[in-house]
Formats: sequence, C-alpha cells, structure tokens
Amino acid sequence: MKKSIKYIGALALTMALAGSCNERDFLTQTDPNRITETNFWKDESSLSMALAATYSPLRLPLYGYWGAFTGVQDINAMGDDVFTIPGEEAPTWAIASYTNDENNSDAADIFEKTYQCIHRANLILARIDKVPIDAAKKDIYIAEAKFLRGLSYFILASNWGAVPLRTEPVETTNAYAAPCASKEQVWQQVVSDLSAAKDKLPVKRDPKEQGRATSGAAIGFLGKAYLYMENYAQAEATLTLLTQAPYSYGLVDNFEDNFTDANEFNKESIFEWVCAPLGDPYGPWGAETANSPMFNYIPQFIGPPAGGGWFKYVPSNYLVSQFVKEPRPAGSDTKFDKRMYATLMWKYSTLGEADKTFYDNKTFDDLWGSARAKILRLYPDTKLDTVTNGRFLIKKYTGAWRNVANADNYWGATPSTANYRVMRFAEVLLMRAEAATRNGNTGLALADINQIRTRAGLAPKTAADLPGADQLIAEIDHQKLLEMFYEQNRIYDLRRWNKSAAQLASVLTAREKQGANTFKAKHYVLPIPARELNANPKATQNDLWK
Repeated sequence: MKKSIKYIGALALTMALAGSCNERDFLTQTDPNRITETNFWKDESSLSMALAATYSPLRLPLYGYWGAFTGVQDINAMGDDVFTIPGEEAPTWAIASYTNDENNSDAADIFEKTYQCIHRANLILARIDKVPIDAAKKDIYIAEAKFLRGLSYFILASNWGAVPLRTEPVETTNAYAAPCASKEQVWQQVVSDLSAAKDKLPVKRDPKEQGRATSGAAIGFLGKAYLYMENYAQAEATLTLLTQAPYSYGLVDNFEDNFTDANEFNKESIFEWVCAPLGDPYGPWGAETANSPMFNYIPQFIGPPAGGGWFKYVPSNYLVSQFVKEPRPAGSDTKFDKRMYATLMWKYSTLGEADKTFYDNKTFDDLWGSARAKILRLYPDTKLDTVTNGRFLIKKYTGAWRNVANADNYWGATPSTANYRVMRFAEVLLMRAEAATRNGNTGLALADINQIRTRAGLAPKTAADLPGADQLIAEIDHQKLLEMFYEQNRIYDLRRWNKSAAQLASVLTAREKQGANTFKAKHYVLPIPARELNANPKATQNDLWK
C-alpha cells in the first residue's frame, strides 16, 4: 500500500503558510486560488494535508535527503562502529571528528527542520477547532500532532539538551524570541506529548494509512525517553506495554527483512519511514513540493562504487572485532552471528567459509578495488585494520541483498524503495533489558537479551554467564552494537554509559574512534546553532559550549 502513503511528505507545499514566522502579508491575500488562513482550515482534507506537511521536516533528522543525508550521515558518524571517509562533506567530517562548532551547517539544518515540524504541529493544535470533524477523529489528529511534536523535542533533547520550548504557533517575528528551557523541561515536554499521543492513537492503521504514527510508536519513544532520563522504573513499565495485548510485536525470523522491501510493516516494525517509486526522482534536495520524491537514497550514499554507491563509510575495526568475537555453535549453517551476513560484506574465505558474490556476480575483491581510492584517504590518521580479520564493507541499508548490477545507484534500473525503519521491536527489547537490569529485574533482562541472541543464531546466556548488573550491561552494550549498527543509536548509548568526558574519551580512544583525541565534555551535546542565536535574542549557548 505504498502508493497511499504519498500523503506523508509529498503535499507539504500546502503548508507554505506554516513555513516562516511572519506571514501576515501573505495571509491577507484575497485571491481565491491562494491558500490563506481563512480558506485553508475548512474540512478534514485540510487537516490531512497539514499533517502531511508536519511529517515532512522529520525526514532530515530521522533519515535525510539525497545529497544531504544529515541525520543518517552525521548522527551515525559520531559512534565507534564506523570510520568516516575523509574528504567528503566538510560539516559531516567536523561532527565525526569532534571539531564541529556552532557554525556547523548540518547541525543547524537538523535543528531548524525539527523546529519546523514543531511549528506545524502547533498550528494544527491551535487551528483544529476551526475544522468541523467527528470528535473521535479529532482526538486522533491531535494525538498525531502531539506525537510529532514530542518526537521532535526528543531529537532536540537528545542532541542539544536545553533548547527553546515552543508549544504555540510562532506567528510574528517578536514571538520567535524565546529563552532556552532547561534540558529537564524539554524532556518533560517529550513525556507530556508522547503520553497524550499513546492514549489516543490507534493500535493499528488502515492499510491506506500505513506509515502514520500508532500508539505503539508513541509508547516506544516514550519508553526510550524515560530510559534517556534514567527513570528506569517508568522505562521498564512503559516498554513492557508493547509486549502485551493489544500489541503483537515480535522479532521477524530473518534479521535482513528489516532492511529490504521484502517484508515491510512486519511485526518488528514500531515506526517506519515510507519509501516508494513516487514523485520526481531527480529533485530530492530538501524539496517540499507535491512531487517530492519518496525513493530510498541511503544505498546510493553508503554502497561501494562497484555497486553504484558514493561510499562514505567503512565498518570500524571495533565493530568487526565484536562480530567475529563469538562464533556460532558447531553445526550451525553459518560460522558467525547471522546478523553479520546482513550487516557486512567481506571475502568469506578469509574467515573459513565459501566465498559469495554481490551485485550480479561481482566478487568482494571487485567491490574493494572500486572503493580503494577512497579507503586510502583514511591513512595515515585512521588505522583501518585489514589484516587481523580481513577487509570489510557495509551491506546493511545497501541494495546488495538484491544481487543485481548497480543496485545502489539511484540512476540504475532498480533504485531502492525499501522503507526506513526508525524503531524496531529489537530495540524495545534491548532498552527494556537495560531498564530491567537497572531495576534489579535481572531475569527479565536475561530473557530479553536471549530473544535477540536466539534470532542471531547464538546460544542463550544463563544467569551463571551473566551473574550481575555489570555483566548484563556489558552484554546489552555488545548486542546493541551488533543489532542496531547504523541505526542512529550508538552515540547516545556511549554518552549515557560513560558519564565523564575522561571516561568516554578513553573508550573512544581504545576503540580507535576518529577524533577521540579532540573529544571534550562539550561534545556530549551539539552547540546551539549560530543561526538560532542570531535570530533569537533570548536564546543562550549551551553551558558546555560557552
């Protein structure tokens, strides 16, 4: 049912009135063919269009645009699981190497797009009483707007901490000026919005509405917010709701189904971003028009040149070492963790298995050869280890699973339309395991960990294997690294689990993270962008960056 979900993102032009702070002149237009404040909010179709426009800005922080994969590109670059290829986009390299500052354009773009979503959600909440609509439907629209606002503040709290808190539409230049609320106040807004959303959103969506928020998505992000706030009792209780009726989430048998177009909206999907062969395929640079594209451009971004990709990352030495750390039991159909085969590409014979081909019979040597010129840019500063376990490339999110020529090339015959999963049930289990461990509920934590291990083809752990909280947290760390690789989670976990700058810098150094030698306490958050400080006289820079 992908075609119906063109609703999300493709009609954002209808909310042009919501795109800036001072639209008074525009709103006084009387041309009946122009959208105005007077003629827009008239029926449910206007709410649907407004809601589409509210989803649209979140593409940048949660996924990205072709040519500016800001969320995927920058948030993932800060972790210990990838090496970023130098000499590509300068703003991304600055973030990846911890040399960014308040003038970083990527961070500013994420910040501004997130507030654009908040502004549009606020408009819906402020105007919905003007629209004649059934009370039950009205509740759902309100809940959906609050979900999007809560998710936006989740992004801001996670990345910036203390930011301006806006819960009303900004409709004059003067009204834009707002002081930064405390980080705690921002998190409370997240909790308030997501709590309200979970109580009114539907458990399931009609097939024509797949991709829109559900109560499960609100619960998932609410539980994640509690975890990040270190309210472990609430985190465990909230996430547990997703394991009980009326919800029927679970792990799909094939891990790779979460990253292809073969099994979308499966039982593991909590919230996913819909991609489809719709819109103008060659104009996706941040566009918000009725013909905006809905293809998935991530394969173009990370795939090797021999598969048609631009090739921006390689797996870190640390990630590879953790994947090969635990071979599967004797007699298994693969030597290593099943997830490794969906996440990475390598020359299998190097590690004692029969070689396979990719992208219509290209060998791994072909792929590596095509990427070699960029890989050489890593040296001498980044010590990519191609000797201990061999050479590795990223497979996850590429089109390599198709095994067709040029699968990662957007201009090729098979551009990707695989949906992007923003949250999966596997993450819910690992978050609950962490919260349960902190709460002393070690039996539940072990059970959740073993669900993840079993799907990966690994032997279950016993209480004797993981006798205490430290051992459980170490296993959760290990499983999140392998399970959630490249899913915009790693840096947040590293910050939460390593409280001091000295401790985190030591971890990053030991794992050969690019920029570990420049990491400081201020890098636990991003600085408030200079563009915001210049436009908002009441905003102040984050204390860590002063």
